[in-house]
Amino acid sequence: MKKFLFIFIFGFVFLNFLWFTNAEYPVSEKVRTRIDGIMSIVEKQRGEKSIYRQMDRYQNIVNSFSLLKNNLDGEQKEMIWYLVYLFENKLIKLKEMSINQSDILKNVDRDRVQEEILRWHNEERNKLWLSDYIINDKLNYSALVWADNLAKNNRKSSTHTRTPWDWYYNYDKILSWFNNLWIDFDYKRTAFTENVAYQVYSCNKSDCTQDMINALKKWFDFWMSEKGGSYRPHYNAISSNVFTDMWFGVWISGKWYWIVTHYGINVK
Repeated sequence: MKKFLFIFIFGFVFLNFLWFTNAEYPVSEKVRTRIDGIMSIVEKQRGEKSIYRQMDRYQNIVNSFSLLKNNLDGEQKEMIWYLVYLFENKLIKLKEMSINQSDILKNVDRDRVQEEILRWHNEERNKLWLSDYIINDKLNYSALVWADNLAKNNRKSSTHTRTPWDWYYNYDKILSWFNNLWIDFDYKRTAFTENVAYQVYSCNKSDCTQDMINALKKWFDFWMSEKGGSYRPHYNAISSNVFTDMWFGVWISGKWYWIVTHYGINVK
């Protein structure tokens, strides 16, 4: 039974999810040829999936294999341990890929954009005698992961829902989503929130930095327009007296951009 289970899982994983180089692990030439063919197919499909969907898929595989690896013996156990190692490394690589936005924000000085976004927030916070937000660069990847998912799926509604059947803002589901991206919050009350926006955007210049800043200012001004209103969730995030950190990600798709801004406290 164990042998059948191992063969089934191993075959399923290779057919659906793998595209790694297997030079580190000894396999026959026949198997290597088969894997290379499968990998070429999966590599084509990979670009059609958002980073979030890839990471979510790999995390599920790691979790499943982790339950199995101590219940097998000998070569089977070694193979499962090796697969867990490979997928954990794949998750790390996807995380690193998320941090680098150079291929997404073409001809844009991202540091300048970040300075402006932070300045807009802190100018309003200073008027309210609140401490400045601090950009948490190490967490920018989580905002980029969600912006990528929204762009790939062209989502212009229910932009906070992690699953199709969720209500508008399911705090527990979003917290679980953060946890799956290795982000946790050491805080008992509301520890985070997120603002999401999308706008038309197009620039073919050699330097599109100011065009991007102008486009992003539109969503910030819209959020600021909630000030004094009865419905002001976006403005509340900007002017929160609880959150201390913020991080953001921008994803461009066609003639649109999506921006996700996360705010949190005691992030770890």
